[in-house]
Amino acid sequence: MRKKGYLPACMAVTLALSSALPVYGAAGPGQTVISIPAGMTEEQWNKLQDQTIEFEELSDRVRYFNPDLQNIVDSAGNEKSNQQYVYDEMKIYIRDLNDNAKSLKDSGAADTDAGKQAYQALKDAVKKLNNGAETLDKVIKRIDKGVNKNVDRYSKTFSSAVGQIMIGYNSALANRAMVQKVLDVSKAGYEAQTLSFQQGMATEADVLEANKGVLAAQASLEQLDNTIDGLKRSLCLMTGYPADAEIQIGGIPQLDLSHISSLNLEADTAMALGNNYTLIEKRHGGSGRTTTGVKNKEASLSEEEQNVTVAMQSYYQGILQAKSAYDAACTSYEKAVLEKNKADRSYRLGMVSKLGYLQSQMAFLQAEGAKESAYNTLYQAYDTYRWAVEGIINSSEQ
Repeated sequence: MRKKGYLPACMAVTLALSSALPVYGAAGPGQTVISIPAGMTEEQWNKLQDQTIEFEELSDRVRYFNPDLQNIVDSAGNEKSNQQYVYDEMKIYIRDLNDNAKSLKDSGAADTDAGKQAYQALKDAVKKLNNGAETLDKVIKRIDKGVNKNVDRYSKTFSSAVGQIMIGYNSALANRAMVQKVLDVSKAGYEAQTLSFQQGMATEADVLEANKGVLAAQASLEQLDNTIDGLKRSLCLMTGYPADAEIQIGGIPQLDLSHISSLNLEADTAMALGNNYTLIEKRHGGSGRTTTGVKNKEASLSEEEQNVTVAMQSYYQGILQAKSAYDAACTSYEKAVLEKNKADRSYRLGMVSKLGYLQSQMAFLQAEGAKESAYNTLYQAYDTYRWAVEGIINSSEQ
């Protein structure tokens, strides 16, 4: 049986939210029994738990499977359960007291002096208990409201972070083919220098230098693979999967570039000011009901609003700069495609060496990787702006 005493709801919720974040690695999708959330079909719920992480699913994955968020929900849920138990017990006791009072009155015993006193005592007790039950009911509703608000905030915060990780993963992956080609070219160069050395057309120093190029390329590829693996593990853990889960990670969604030109910085900044969680806390914070306290609160609010406004301007400029860089990368890529086609024809006709052909492929892959990275940077800038409008701004920029 649960205890009938209880801590103040706000204290329990605060403790749950202010505790150090636990290590990721809770049970992942499919490992915890969770009922299908309201507004989600069974098909959507099942797809959310498949072995592919899609960018569009990140917010839902975080909301229902991120271990930190589930700890917040569970802690607050346990507190609410305790409060609800006390409330239900009080309502049962109130019912019993009312039944006793009614029986006393129906039996005629309440007509005597002693009976009247007993009857009045019962009614007074019912009144006091009803007042207590009403207060407790408000506490339970405050818990619900506080949990929903904090779950919403932390869900957005974690979703924003995991989105950045997924973008970083795709950017690293986009560069891997080029780094692999650098290694291929380095190996081909080493082989050519070794053959030239054997024919007396290169020195031992030339061969050693070519080998250094191979080792450097191998180290770069290994470092990149470690980065890709680390980002994938973080992505798994933040979406509730085991770190070493065998899953597929989807790409970054296609952004409607025309939408960028239609962004309204002024209107979006107004929304950001209204949605920003730090500002909301400050608006509802106390001022001590003194003139100095009120002035300090107003000054703090003004400063925070200015920080949000500056951040929005910075994010907006970041989008424009990223769009310009992406356009330039697209132009370079188009030129690289033409050069690649030309190199393909030349290689088929035997007009270019294997090493020269590999070098032309590397140049193409470099342009392709630069284009994909530029797009990911653009999407990242847009996503950062979008989350700022939703109220989430990196604490170091606010």
